[in-house]
Amino acid sequence: MDYIRTSEALLEEMRSHSGEWDWLRRHIMPHTQADADQNEHPGSTIRRLHSTVACDSLHILAGAHIMYITPTGQQWFSLKSGKEGNEKRLRYDNWFARATEITHKELAKSNFYTVIHQCFIDRCLTGTGCVFCSKLPDGTLNFKHIPTGTYALAEGRDDIVDTVVRLIKLTPHQAVEQFGSEKLPRRILDAWDDEKRRYTEKHQYLHLVIPRSGAAFGHDLVNPLKMKWASIYMAWDADKTVIKESGYNEFPFLVTRFLKFGESPYGYSPGMNVKEEIKATLKLERVMDVLGEVAAFPRLLTMADQVGEIDMRAGGRTVVKPQAAGMNMPREWATSGRYDIGKDRIQDKEEKIRQAFYVPMLQVISSVDRQMTATEVNAREGEKVLAFSPSMSLFISDCNTLINRIFSMLFRMGKYPTEDMPDELVVRDQGGTEDFEIKIPAVSYNGKISQAIERAQRNGGDYYIQNALAYTQATGDPSMIEIVDMRKYGRFLYESTGAPTDCLRKEKELEALDQQRAAAAQQQAQLEAMQGTAKAGRDIAAAQK
Repeated sequence: MDYIRTSEALLEEMRSHSGEWDWLRRHIMPHTQADADQNEHPGSTIRRLHSTVACDSLHILAGAHIMYITPTGQQWFSLKSGKEGNEKRLRYDNWFARATEITHKELAKSNFYTVIHQCFIDRCLTGTGCVFCSKLPDGTLNFKHIPTGTYALAEGRDDIVDTVVRLIKLTPHQAVEQFGSEKLPRRILDAWDDEKRRYTEKHQYLHLVIPRSGAAFGHDLVNPLKMKWASIYMAWDADKTVIKESGYNEFPFLVTRFLKFGESPYGYSPGMNVKEEIKATLKLERVMDVLGEVAAFPRLLTMADQVGEIDMRAGGRTVVKPQAAGMNMPREWATSGRYDIGKDRIQDKEEKIRQAFYVPMLQVISSVDRQMTATEVNAREGEKVLAFSPSMSLFISDCNTLINRIFSMLFRMGKYPTEDMPDELVVRDQGGTEDFEIKIPAVSYNGKISQAIERAQRNGGDYYIQNALAYTQATGDPSMIEIVDMRKYGRFLYESTGAPTDCLRKEKELEALDQQRAAAAQQQAQLEAMQGTAKAGRDIAAAQK
């Protein structure tokens, strides 16, 4: 396969979108020092290049991603068995619950939550966010944010991204440490030999991750050159030579799109809908700044012979000739303007910008000027989550790839318990070799969006049970309550609270309790039968007397 031509084609297609991304960065969240310097000088010709309202709205939306989807310190996803309606699934629930806790602890130990916030900012700013997932030498998970504009994408089946080309810059010291010196071009090795250039000069490299045709079966012992995804590193600005070829068992990138339209693999940003409002707001603010300066320091119309004679100081005195006084000179000139109309227009356009970034839906409930009951809080929260969920639904399908990558890495490192491990997770080679592949478990998300759905399920379950109990008490007929497996319902309620799974009894312990309860009930029945027999004997003896 011609990796160079493939990479060039993907990068060329990516650059067709870079103009839009650069515009969004420049006008919403500038990153360059030049933009920052211009903002330091409000009296310059261009007073501001970016919209502060759009920037604030962007951060609110990115923060909502953390709050509603990946809340720090909470179990925002759960690993589940993929076997539905199987008795073994109940036995393995505790294993999956324990594996879920281990996965979240490993994420908390890593830099995940710092990097995912950067990814969310890119997702909301340019429409596409990207994170690379790997591990450190000590086994700690490691994540790296890949900025938009430095990578190109391609999709496979079902519109799922399976190919990434990213450009990276490394010093000669970093390159030798990562790739060794055997295959590095002479140009880079010369820089590495120079102590002044070894740690400062940077060269561009390209990393291509692409599905490998003819990959070998296996997950742990397979040759890296036969893994499912090929990993190709090239010295891009030095002869475009391949310096390292390896592979991945899983796709190592999280690529998430805010919205997706058409056939492009890149996402659509909410800021694209309000480009005209952002430009108009910036223009109006410049006009309003001029109007404010003119109001504070009005323009003056003077006679030619009054040049240099007007005292503009506070309390200053200017002596005018009778001719100038008769013509009302000096006087203010061209200072009229409707500041209120300009302010109203800015507020209208800023409100459209906030709406594009979902800010009205994400306003905190505490802004309400009255005390609300718990029921009202839940209702208001539910409305907000349901209104916000359509823009977040795409993240769930995108994130499955990342969860699969994390689970597989932790599985290979032996982080999960081996006792009672579900047999559904390992697929053995039918040819009799020691190779195996990991079958990824099902994933359910427990962020506030999913919690709102679960809350509706709990409310529905509670409503039914209350009515079933009332019916049973009134009629003595238990048929309505018997159709509910109270143990399953109790487990659902317990897990939905986020309580620690270590406190849950294992399925074997529950079976032992059932056996003890059945044995106790049998003994009680036998005792009652013996007591009944004895009483009947006494009654017969008494009757005979």
